[in-house]
Amino acid sequence: TNDSIVVSATVPPTFNLALSSNVDSFSTALSSGSVKVSTGNTVTVSTNAKNGWFVWAFSVSSSGLTSVVGASNIPATTPGTTATVVAGTPGYVFGVTGNSAGTGSGAITVATAYSSNGTTTGSGLDTTIRQIASSSGTNAGATLTIKELAAISATTPAANDYTDTITIIGAGYF
Repeated sequence: TNDSIVVSATVPPTFNLALSSNVDSFSTALSSGSVKVSTGNTVTVSTNAKNGWFVWAFSVSSSGLTSVVGASNIPATTPGTTATVVAGTPGYVFGVTGNSAGTGSGAITVATAYSSNGTTTGSGLDTTIRQIASSSGTNAGATLTIKELAAISATTPAANDYTDTITIIGAGYF
């Protein structure tokens, strides 16, 4: 009557989010004649969370690209609302310009406001934590390409210290 063995095991939850770099910049100076796009970063997510994951972003300052030297800022567009940056009009947006699910069962969904065409669209960020993407299941090596876009007017004060600090947060949905 005692001829069975019950085998048990535990698979611990794992979640890893990594940024390709902690800096991003516009490769050429901003000009009133065109919309400029930053070089970008990659967010890589790996998790065994069966219900997927979420990635959020927020700006520490919430005012856009700010210059102390120029005593000015290039304003972020309305956060959480899709916006088009237009050459000659000051504006600054953040966007997900590409994604790849890597391996696993999860399909990636980019939040509509932050889905960027990589040339003119995105959305502003502020101090409110805003969801930028999610997945429906497990992923190993899922990637989000994120970039910033900016335009200025002919009267935007000259300075070389326009900055913004963006924080990226992620979590698995176990």
